[in-house]
Amino acid sequence: MKILVIVSQTQDTEAKIQVSASGDSVDTGDMKWIMNPYDEFAVEEAIQTKEKHGGEVVIVAIGPGRVIDTIRQALAMGADSAVHINGEGFAETDSYAIGKLIAGEIKKLGEFDLIFTGMKIIDEESGQVGVQVAEELGIPHVSLVSKVVEINTDAKKAVCQKEIDGGHVVVEVPLPCLITCPDAMNEPRYASLPGIMKAKKKPLTEVGIDDINYDELGFGKDAVSKEGARVKTISIEVPQIERKLKIIKGDDEPMVKGEEVAKAAEELIKLLREDAKVI
Repeated sequence: MKILVIVSQTQDTEAKIQVSASGDSVDTGDMKWIMNPYDEFAVEEAIQTKEKHGGEVVIVAIGPGRVIDTIRQALAMGADSAVHINGEGFAETDSYAIGKLIAGEIKKLGEFDLIFTGMKIIDEESGQVGVQVAEELGIPHVSLVSKVVEINTDAKKAVCQKEIDGGHVVVEVPLPCLITCPDAMNEPRYASLPGIMKAKKKPLTEVGIDDINYDELGFGKDAVSKEGARVKTISIEVPQIERKLKIIKGDDEPMVKGEEVAKAAEELIKLLREDAKVI
């Protein structure tokens, strides 16, 4: 089997988010970068599938030079080779163009059986890239798969399970297909030290932004720029949390303790109803 995994790099989930001076993007100057968490489940599922059915796992990623760290992580987990579409300007590229770029490189890899990718990318909560890739390749996709029940390479089909409210649904899909992976799918393995050492020697193909044939993709080079994006971010704001403290005190005049407590309770209920609006 030939199994592909689309991975992406995102900001560390524990990083402090700051808005850039332009006000329409996140300041990534001192940001720590990690593999998109949902893509870790995709890599793990691909490796488990290879261990069960044989074959190879190929990582496909797009982004600047630092994305190689994420690619090496996937290779260290057990993937066999990788393709890196290398470009500094892809941060402003929308999901439509990203999907076309990735699909264009996948077509060059020849026949394949499966594509795994995360259910969404956490930086913008986008779950569109995988779907767009499937559309560009003309293959079916199954999203939010909690379990791959069966893969039959002879019959060219896969059986997948998706969770729904109160139960699950089973979907049969022909191969090749694309599957998006949620966090309930598996438990990603840690890269071992031998795996990390081997990852440095595994094949990694670099594709530069100038190596891409935009005519074959059906859009101009400007489509990957901020100006040519179909979806544009107008502004980003960090939510401001306003904290208020209200202390309920008794009257200065001496009161019977029970009456003072009752009066304070009435004031508390009034504040919860009228100000906090929680009751």
